[in-house]
Amino acid sequence: MSDSNPNLPASPPPQPAELPKLDPVVAMFALGSDVRWPIIKMLADGRAMNTREVAAAFGRDLDGIGKQLKVLAAAGVVDGYAGKDRRQAVYSIPAARRPAPGVLDYGFCVIDLKKT
Repeated sequence: MSDSNPNLPASPPPQPAELPKLDPVVAMFALGSDVRWPIIKMLADGRAMNTREVAAAFGRDLDGIGKQLKVLAAAGVVDGYAGKDRRQAVYSIPAARRPAPGVLDYGFCVIDLKKT
């Protein structure tokens, strides 16, 4: 993805010094979907993508992917922030949750994506 995408906001909102603790049940529910898991794996490298880009990457409809991204954001496993409109909402995994390449740390569990 190019850094010059005109549909993305100039910069994401500032990250808090400490990320909020996640509810393990809610987070694992969000992560445990055969639709949402590939999205997590795609965003794990730190890229920020809007709903349209994620839908295109998986060949799925915009509304369906939008709902899946909202589940991930509500659970706290990804951050989401508004774009120009709802189709341009941008999602990413905060750097604080990515301590090393291919590793996600959600506080209650560490996921090594290189082994999945």
